[in-house]
Amino acid sequence: MSSQDEKTKKPFDKKKWRTKKYSNKQKFQEWNERRKKAVIRDYYKELNKSGIEKPLNTSNGEDINLTNQQKRPNPYKEAQERYNQIQEEKKARRFEASKKKEEIRQALEEYKQKKKFKNKKLGKKTKKGQPVMKERLELLLEKIQASINT
Repeated sequence: MSSQDEKTKKPFDKKKWRTKKYSNKQKFQEWNERRKKAVIRDYYKELNKSGIEKPLNTSNGEDINLTNQQKRPNPYKEAQERYNQIQEEKKARRFEASKKKEEIRQALEEYKQKKKFKNKKLGKKTKKGQPVMKERLELLLEKIQASINT
């Protein structure tokens, strides 16, 4: 009789199928379970990479299991700590990038100021429209002194 029971089909449960197919709550639960399994899988991969071996259960399996559970950190917490560490690194990189951007902006501002100053001196003209040579000679002198100092 057991062979006949196995061969007969179970009746189709439309309500169960509908909830599985369309329910957001059900989909979220499935996604959450997959995510937790992935975190645990990554944790064990990390353990294998670091070379930490799992202790063997030789005597009193229950006692060793309890002590291992107490000593072993929660994989979810491990993943959370790793996530926080990554976030801190990102924050540090953003800070460095903003600092670098600020330095570049400041250097550009100085460059524009020098250029404006230089153009102002070079742009001076006499009443007849000739360039003022005094200003040009001063700029050349500054350039020579800067090259000698460096």
